[in-house]
Amino acid sequence: MKKIAFLTLAAAIILAACQPKTAPVDLKAEADAIRILEDQWTAANQAKNVDKIMSVISADFVGMPQGAPRMAVPDSLRKRMELLFADSTILWDTYKFTCDKIEVASSGDLAYVYGIQSLTVKTPKGPVEDVGKGVDIWKKENGEWKAVLSIWNSDQP
Repeated sequence: MKKIAFLTLAAAIILAACQPKTAPVDLKAEADAIRILEDQWTAANQAKNVDKIMSVISADFVGMPQGAPRMAVPDSLRKRMELLFADSTILWDTYKFTCDKIEVASSGDLAYVYGIQSLTVKTPKGPVEDVGKGVDIWKKENGEWKAVLSIWNSDQP
């Protein structure tokens, strides 16, 4: 009986040792890659570059803006961005997004970002800075990070 228990234990140890090891995920490098993409997305907003925005988002992306229906890709987001960029009361060159936190899952295939955004808007009383917050969720697709969800809103009433 002791021999069977010993052989079973030895077999379990050998099988565990033979399992393929996956390389650990460099979470800092993945977070840095997402930060670069967030910066590119910000620059695309400042330049009103819809094509660049479309390049960093997933085919199943959903945007959830304040005071508007959710947007799904590709058509509704593209149309919504084109309408927003055509609105001359929004000074897109003033748009900023500062990442407060980027957290990458230990698996290295899912991450979230949250931070503060700001933008200047022309009003009858003059330019007003609109400050708010946002959350982006990123997913690795075919080895590339793509935004799958973005939620944002203003701190203004």
